[in-house]
Amino acid sequence: MESQVTNNANALRLFFTEDVFLVEDKDVKIDAEVAYEAVSDDLNALKHVADSSEISIPKDENPILVAHKHPESLEIPPILEENKPKTEFKFLGGNKKFVLILVNDKTYDVSTEQGRDLLRKIVKAIDLSTPDFALLNFANHIGTDYAELQQFFKPQLMLAFGVETSHLNLDLVWENEILTHESTRMIFAPNLHDLDGNLAEKKALWSHLQKIK
Repeated sequence: MESQVTNNANALRLFFTEDVFLVEDKDVKIDAEVAYEAVSDDLNALKHVADSSEISIPKDENPILVAHKHPESLEIPPILEENKPKTEFKFLGGNKKFVLILVNDKTYDVSTEQGRDLLRKIVKAIDLSTPDFALLNFANHIGTDYAELQQFFKPQLMLAFGVETSHLNLDLVWENEILTHESTRMIFAPNLHDLDGNLAEKKALWSHLQKIK
């Protein structure tokens, strides 16, 4: 009877489809030529898989880059700048001639009776009437800088009573001379009530007003 024992690798693969663990048996000797044939068959099988048309990589793309390519639908939304709301100002006058008058009084809407009377003389001296200027009490808008005022009122002339350059975040120094910042001429003076009782400051102010008429 023909022996049923075989050591042919191809024949064994037909029957054993699960993992097989080999234990050395000194009674069975595998011919060197047969062992080489088995290894050669495995290499040929791997080569066949690599050459198969089932695995296809476009020639014009790098396989490493293709593996990490982002989907075209993935979009990063732009970062939108938060729009700062515009400041609303409550003021008197019409601002037709773009003249901004700033006062600084925490008690009165404009100033005391003496201060209001002095202001009437000031606007009359430079030929202004109520529709020509905007009168704003800065005490109601603490923290507002010049950039915000300029954006809203667009003043060509600014008279500031009791308001200093530092209050408006201006890098300017008042040295009793008319200042020009961008396209705005500026005159700074003490609070209207205090100015009314200060003769030297009133004379200095009248001198500046004569230059802008």
